[in-house]
Amino acid sequence: MPSRAGLLLLGASLALVSARPTTADETSSGDKLRILYTSRVTFTDEGDPLVTIEVMGGQRRAVLSAPGGLIAMPDGDGGAEVRAGARWTVTLEGGAPAELRDWTVVERLAPDREAELEAALARWKKRGLEPRAFEVGSLFAVDGDVMDGRSVLVAIDPAPPARSAARARAIASRYDIATEIHREMVRRPRGVVVAKSGDTEVRNPGVVWFAPADSQQPIEVADVVTGGGGSQMTTGKQDRRYLGRVYVAVGADGALAVVNAIPTEKLLAGLVPSEMFAAAPAEALRAQAIAARTELLQKIGTRHLEDPFHLCSTQHCQVYSGTGHEDPRTTAAVEATRGKVLLRPGKRLALIDARYSADCGGHGESNENIWGGEPDAVLRGRRDAPAGASPWSDGVSESELDRFLASGKDGSYCAATRHSRGRHRWETRLAAADVDRLVVQALPGIGRVRDIEPLERGASGRIGKIRVRGASGSGVVVGDLAIRRLFGGLKSSLFTVTPVGPASGREAFLFRGAGFGHGVGMCQLGAIGMAEQRKKFAEILDHYYPGSRVHRLY
Repeated sequence: MPSRAGLLLLGASLALVSARPTTADETSSGDKLRILYTSRVTFTDEGDPLVTIEVMGGQRRAVLSAPGGLIAMPDGDGGAEVRAGARWTVTLEGGAPAELRDWTVVERLAPDREAELEAALARWKKRGLEPRAFEVGSLFAVDGDVMDGRSVLVAIDPAPPARSAARARAIASRYDIATEIHREMVRRPRGVVVAKSGDTEVRNPGVVWFAPADSQQPIEVADVVTGGGGSQMTTGKQDRRYLGRVYVAVGADGALAVVNAIPTEKLLAGLVPSEMFAAAPAEALRAQAIAARTELLQKIGTRHLEDPFHLCSTQHCQVYSGTGHEDPRTTAAVEATRGKVLLRPGKRLALIDARYSADCGGHGESNENIWGGEPDAVLRGRRDAPAGASPWSDGVSESELDRFLASGKDGSYCAATRHSRGRHRWETRLAAADVDRLVVQALPGIGRVRDIEPLERGASGRIGKIRVRGASGSGVVVGDLAIRRLFGGLKSSLFTVTPVGPASGREAFLFRGAGFGHGVGMCQLGAIGMAEQRKKFAEILDHYYPGSRVHRLY
C-alpha cells in the first residue's frame, strides 16, 4: 500500500505523522510523558490512525493480564521487553498532580485569520486585560487531502481550576458574551510507575507499556470502573479486555491512568455495537459507523488536552468497553465504510461535529440550546420525519407540548421502529421526599420543593433553564445535562412536570417526557426507522447532518 502521511496541529506545535508505528525513540527520552501529553496521532502500517483512549483513571493500583503472557515495555514498541508472568500489578510511587490553570475563552476564530486575531487581541487589551491565543483542534493531511478542524481561542484571566467557573460566569455577565474554559497544563504530573509480576519488578518514570505475548490475544484490565457518564448516576466495576497495546501512566491528577492504544478501525469494531443495536438494519449501522468515526477523529485535539490520552471511554467522548462485544454485522458496517467521514459544506475540508443520541423523541435539538456556543448549521433542531409530514415542522412550542407528548405514534422515523418502546415516550413519578433529596444537592437552602417551572425551551421542547421553588427560597438550574441529573438522571430534558398534592405538602411530581438523550445530530432510533423504510446510509446522514458530505479520509 502507498505510504501515508498525516499531520495534527495543536497549539504552536506541528507534528508530522508517518505510517511507521511508534518507535522507542519517541517514548524513551528523559521525559517519558512528553509524547503522551500531546495530541499527536500516528498511523499504523495498514493506514489506520492510532487512537489512545482512557480505560480508567484516578487509580492507585491497576491489575493487567493476558492468557498467553504479558510483556512490560518501559520504552514502548521497539524498546526493551520484560517477560515474566501473565499477570502484572501496577502501582505508583511519588505521584504528584499536574499544575493546571484555566483561561476564560471570550472569542473563537477560524484558523489562518491573522488580521481577525490581531484585532481581537487588541480589543481585549484595550479593556485592560492580557489576552492570549490558543490553537486547538486537528489538522490531518492524508494522500493530498488536508482536513482542517482547528480553531483559535482568544482567552483571558487565567485562574486555578477551582475558581475558573465562577470567573468565567462573571466575565460572561460583564461583557454579555458566551464564555467557555480552556485548560492549560503548566507542569506535567510526576511519579514512578512500578509494575510487578512475581519476583520481577519494572520501575519507570511516568509510564509503562504492555503488550500480549500472543499478538492476537487481548489484555484484560481488572475492575474497570463503568457507568457514571452523561446522565448516568451510578457506577460499577467489571473486568474488561482490550486489543492492541495498553499503557499505565501518571494522570493529570497524580494518580494512575490506564489507556488503550488501538487502531481506529479496531476501536470502531468494538465501539459501534455499544452505540447501536447490532440487529439494526445494515444501512443504519453504516450511518452509525461513519458518524462514530467522524466524531472520534473530530474530537482529537479538542478534549482532554491535560490528560495522557486523546479521548475517554464514557459518554463525554464515546462509550467504549473494549473487545468481546464485536458483532459480525457491526464489524461488516465498519469494514464497508472504512475511512469514511463526514465533512462540512464549503471548500475548506473540515470534519463536522457528528453528535448523536439514542432517541430525539420526534424532534431534534439545535446544538446551542444544549451546550451553548455558536449555532452550527449542520446541527439544527428539526422534525424527525419526512418533509411536510408533521404539524411540528417549525418546532415544539410550550403551548403544543402536551399534545406533542401525547402523540406516541407521531409520524417520526424514531417512533416507527419497534426499538423505540420505553424511549420515545416515558413517564417517571418521583416522591416529593426523593425530589427534595435530589434537589438539595444542587440548590441547598430552598427547603421542601413546591413547584418546578421551565423557563426556557429549545426547538424540540427540551428545557434549557428551569426554576425550582421551595418553601424557603428558589433557585435556577441551567443546561440539559444538569437538569436531567437534578432529578436523578431523567432520560431527556424534553418533559413536562406536574405536582401531585397541595403546595403546602406535595406528595409527588409526575414527569412526562419524550426521547432519550440530548437530541442533537443523528437520532439513532430514527436512523433505524429510516433504514427500515429502505433509506440508504447517505440519505440517513444527509437528513440528520444537512449540508454535510461523505468523504473517504484513508
